[in-house]
Amino acid sequence: MRGIKTKEDGKWKKAVVFCVLLLVFGVLLNSVNNIYQKKKTADETLVRMEKEASALNNREAELKDTIAKLNTQEGVEFELRQKLNVAQAGESVAVIVDEKPVATTSPVKISAWQKFINFFTGLFK
Repeated sequence: MRGIKTKEDGKWKKAVVFCVLLLVFGVLLNSVNNIYQKKKTADETLVRMEKEASALNNREAELKDTIAKLNTQEGVEFELRQKLNVAQAGESVAVIVDEKPVATTSPVKISAWQKFINFFTGLFK
């Protein structure tokens, strides 16, 4: 009965085709996931770069303002007075310094025996 085909002969072919299609689907799904991750990273990078660009634009505006001030005589005098503490002839400069308390005495180290004696003498006073 060579010429007669049964249903059992075609089952293994269907199983092989199903496995091949499942493998192709897995590869395609992995590729889609990789593209999605790259798009997500690109969007995050775009947001970060837009923030940096706006910060740089603000810094550029500040620098242009500073340059405009320095082009005037009053701006130059202001910067000199502020950064170098200079004064014109006949003026004086006052420098205010906050003094920090300085410990002039170093802490005295007391031995364990002396601490023991001080404890008992303090009880009877």
